[in-house]
Amino acid sequence: MEQSRISKRKKRKGLKKLIFFLLIVVVLVPLCYVGYLFTTIKTAADKSYVELERKKSEYRVEDVKLGKDPVSILLVGVEDYLGDNGRADALMLITLNPETKEIALLSIPRDTRTYIEVKNKKDKINHAYAFGGLDSTIQAVEDLLEIPVDYYVETNISGFQDVVNELGGISVDVPFDFKQVGMDGKMIYFTEGKMNLNGREAMAFVQMRKEDPRGDFGRQDRQQEALKAIADKALSINSITKADNLVNAVSDNTKTNIPLTELFGLRNFYSEIKNQEINRLELKGEDSKIDGIYYYQPYEDSINEVSLALKDVLEISNIASDTITGN
Repeated sequence: MEQSRISKRKKRKGLKKLIFFLLIVVVLVPLCYVGYLFTTIKTAADKSYVELERKKSEYRVEDVKLGKDPVSILLVGVEDYLGDNGRADALMLITLNPETKEIALLSIPRDTRTYIEVKNKKDKINHAYAFGGLDSTIQAVEDLLEIPVDYYVETNISGFQDVVNELGGISVDVPFDFKQVGMDGKMIYFTEGKMNLNGREAMAFVQMRKEDPRGDFGRQDRQQEALKAIADKALSINSITKADNLVNAVSDNTKTNIPLTELFGLRNFYSEIKNQEINRLELKGEDSKIDGIYYYQPYEDSINEVSLALKDVLEISNIASDTITGN
């Protein structure tokens, strides 16, 4: 009888040890994972973080914070293979309102003719990067649309391909059959319908415009679709190895002035609105040639219409903008 009680006590002790061990596994292992991942993300964020020369936009009266206030983010894709004097191959402006859950998206045609302050003349907006870097590009976008650019994310072509590859590729809807020469000089063929693309293929997908009946606007549509596919897939990552590799791929090829704490706010915001309809804006205009050089000339009415739509999301009035700029 005594032996039986001793045996039961040993079993209970063994069960308690097992439960304690399982609690350690269930609680501490995820904490270690989160701790490691946070350290990795913080290191990468510190590496990518680059302040602008200015403190805030001249189109802003007060400072704003991502995740708390309506803000704008300029995505800049740079042709890194051209070296230090490269051009902004892609310009995409996003406005976010965390309270109303509104989001507006504008791709700016790279050949848009607008005033470039650093050169004191009108030129293609993508040349602003070659003339004065990121600050000049942001200034050109602000002056064109008369709205503030609060944050930026700059990435190069290598970064885009690396991120897509680390995600294991992305799935996109190809609008029609077409072909495009890849960065390696080899032809890539696309067929209408759903396609899974690796980094090399995704880059060709967003670069093609000559075979698109909508020209640069069709290219912008594909850029926006690829960006959404990347964001959606990045949110679904649950592997520490994949997350680690993805973070490193981003930090090696990206610069931004979004602080780490606000990056988490951006992730949470996108998680909430990713299935909502995005207001996709378009600058309407016409092709023109000046001194033998091709430009895209947006109509003034279209510029004003787009500007108002962006200001609506940002909760900025025309009166406020005119007061800030002294008009």
